[in-house]
Amino acid sequence: MGKDILLDENNDLKITSGDFAIGESEMQEVEMILSTNQGEWKEHPVTGANLVTQIRTTNNDARLERMLRIQMKLDGKDYEQIKNKIKMNLNG
Repeated sequence: MGKDILLDENNDLKITSGDFAIGESEMQEVEMILSTNQGEWKEHPVTGANLVTQIRTTNNDARLERMLRIQMKLDGKDYEQIKNKIKMNLNG
């Protein structure tokens, strides 16, 4: 798990005591990947879960999970280690 500059609930830089807030950023990174579409990341054009498109099409759980696995692997994350956190955040 890495540390990085944190964002607030509006995806703005989080400021604490007049400085950038630094903290555990794994789930923040996952959230950014899941909330974007492919092509939105200039340096990594295949990054992005395309969830809006996924929701609008006939979908099944296996297809959605496959997409999540691919996106996490592209970002160097182990889907098996974080899948429960993802499900908890999606349901919660």
